[in-house]
Amino acid sequence: MKQVIFNVGGALSTYTEFDDKKLLIDLGKSTDFNPITDFLLPLYNQRNAKKSIYATDKYFIDQLIISHPHRDHLSAITDFNTNFYPDLLTCPNDNEGMPEGHKINWTLVGNEEEEWLKTLKQMLVGRQPPLRATSDQNEFIYYLHAEKVENDKELTDESYCNNISIATFLIINNYRVFLPGDLQKVGIERIIDENHLLKNKLKGGVDVLIAPHHGLQSSFSTVLFDNMKDKKTNSLNIVSEKPNNPEESRDVDARYSSSNYCNGNNNLKGGNGVEKCYQVKTSRGHVFIDYTNRNHPKFEIITDVKELLKKF
Repeated sequence: MKQVIFNVGGALSTYTEFDDKKLLIDLGKSTDFNPITDFLLPLYNQRNAKKSIYATDKYFIDQLIISHPHRDHLSAITDFNTNFYPDLLTCPNDNEGMPEGHKINWTLVGNEEEEWLKTLKQMLVGRQPPLRATSDQNEFIYYLHAEKVENDKELTDESYCNNISIATFLIINNYRVFLPGDLQKVGIERIIDENHLLKNKLKGGVDVLIAPHHGLQSSFSTVLFDNMKDKKTNSLNIVSEKPNNPEESRDVDARYSSSNYCNGNNNLKGGNGVEKCYQVKTSRGHVFIDYTNRNHPKFEIITDVKELLKKF
C-alpha cells in the first residue's frame, strides 16, 4: 500500500499499489525524469512481472487513468504503450457505446496533430465504455459530462480540457487521497455540486490532496476545502509544481502551505522553523507515501531513483 508522486517538473504522474492492484495516473515526464523508462519499467523488470494476455510482449498493469488529454499529463505515453498494456484504460474519450453527452470534443481539446495525442487515440480504439475504476471498494472516479462542459461558458472560458478532467478518490488502508486532475475553480464547484457521492467522500475527510492544476493560484478552490471534514486536509497537500511565470500568474498558491488548509499530521518537518509541514512540492523530489502504518502515512522525499525502486 504505497504511492509515489513523481518529480516531473511542470507535469503530473503518480503510481499507486494497494491490495493486489497497480494503478498509474497520468503520464507526464520532464527532461530529467521519465516515470516509465526510469521507474516503472525497471521496477517490473526486477520483479519479472507478468505479461498481459492481450499483448504478450507487454507488462500487465491493472489500470491507467489519464485525467485529461493535455501534454503535461501524456508526454510519456509512447514509452508506456511500448512496454505496458493496461487492463483498464480510463480517459475522457468518444468511443462508440458511450452516451453522446459524455463524448469529448477533440476540436476543443486541440493539438490533434501531436504524436502523443495520436498515440492516445490509437490506444483508446476498441476500449469499452463506461469509464470505470479497477476496484469498487478503494477507487472512485468522478467527471463532468463533456457536453455539459462544452455548453457552459464559465467552464469553457476556464478551460474545456482541464474541466473534463477525471477526478480520482482513493481509499488506501482507510487513508483518503484525492486527485482532482486539472479541474479549475468553477469545474471543482460543479463536480462537487453534481456528485453527492463525491461530496460525501470529501466530508468523510481527505488525508492527502494532490493539488488541482499543479497548485496554481488560478485554480485554488475554497469550495473544495469547505466541503472537506474540518475544511482542511488531515496530512498533506502535495503540489506537482510548475515553474513560476509571473506573466501567466502561474505561482503556486501559498494557502496550500498554511495551517488553515492542512492539519499537518505527518512525519515531515516544515521549513523556516515551522514545526509542522503542510505542503510538499515535487520539485524537492519524488514524494513517496507508505500507507501501511495505522497511525498516519509515512512520507519521504526521495531524489535517488534507485532508492525509490527499493521502496517498492
